[in-house]
Amino acid sequence: MFTRFQKWALATTIATYALIMVGGMVRASDAGLGCPDWPKCFGRYYPPFNESQIPSNIDASKFNFQLAWIEYTNRFIGVIVGFLILGTLVQAVRKHRDKPRILYPSIGAFVLVVFEGWLGGQVVASELEAWVLTAHLILALVIVSLLLYATVAGFFPNSKPFTNLPVQRRRLGWIAIVALLLTLVQVGLGTQLRGELEHIEDQKGDVLSRSKWIEETDWVDIVHRSYSWLIIAGVVGIVYYTHRKADPNRWLRMLAKGIAGLLAVQILAGIGMAYGGLPPVLQVIHLITASLFVGGLTLIYLLAGRVGIESPSQMTKEQPQAQTSHQPA
Repeated sequence: MFTRFQKWALATTIATYALIMVGGMVRASDAGLGCPDWPKCFGRYYPPFNESQIPSNIDASKFNFQLAWIEYTNRFIGVIVGFLILGTLVQAVRKHRDKPRILYPSIGAFVLVVFEGWLGGQVVASELEAWVLTAHLILALVIVSLLLYATVAGFFPNSKPFTNLPVQRRRLGWIAIVALLLTLVQVGLGTQLRGELEHIEDQKGDVLSRSKWIEETDWVDIVHRSYSWLIIAGVVGIVYYTHRKADPNRWLRMLAKGIAGLLAVQILAGIGMAYGGLPPVLQVIHLITASLFVGGLTLIYLLAGRVGIESPSQMTKEQPQAQTSHQPA
């Protein structure tokens, strides 16, 4: 049975990923300014239901109810996630105040989600300025990584990471951390590239083919592509350490395969976006796979220091639970 903290932490992490997915839909549908004020929406605490509720200074014939409600849904889910993170923090303080690996990430996630709410207001106030959007997305990924840290620590509350494990486990952990940091930078570069493409759409969209927009981005696209090789190298290193070294843990192998697959989807979606004129479906796929990729790298680091070594005979058995060298109390 799950403990109360484990339930809260899992639910909060899943809800945060759902919020990132909805945020991707907001971005892809250009609904970021569906509610042009914050925290209210057209002066109300909910979007207009009909034309009579539309402010008099706005042309009702041009008002888009759908975009307003998409943005409002994003904000509403954000509030729910904020309360879930608060609940996770309360449970961490009540049940695990003596365990820094659980308490501190929970505190960090709560502090950052408050700041993230304020930053969301700045996104609207800046009218979707690229660097503000970049900070907003990266901070969301940092929050979900902290939640994953607290969640995994909640399932291994008494473990001492990387204790009594082979040296390649520590190396695997370092590779995952480096790849994670590189990915966060890449996310920032990708958001900047997206902003450049939108600027080109506004300036030359009527005279320039969508497939040609990428050629107008200058250095941003070149850096974004070249930088991706560092992340590919990191994933290759992770796959090597989980498949070729003397540490055949099935969970780490599954995660390594998963992030390799996510990286492949991410690259294909990025190419399709660049040369296909930013189709909305690929924008959503690109963002979702990026957030899952970050989560996968975080999990590899966390589990590399906690799950035990499986013998070849254990690897051949279909067991529902991983063998661990440290059992939760």
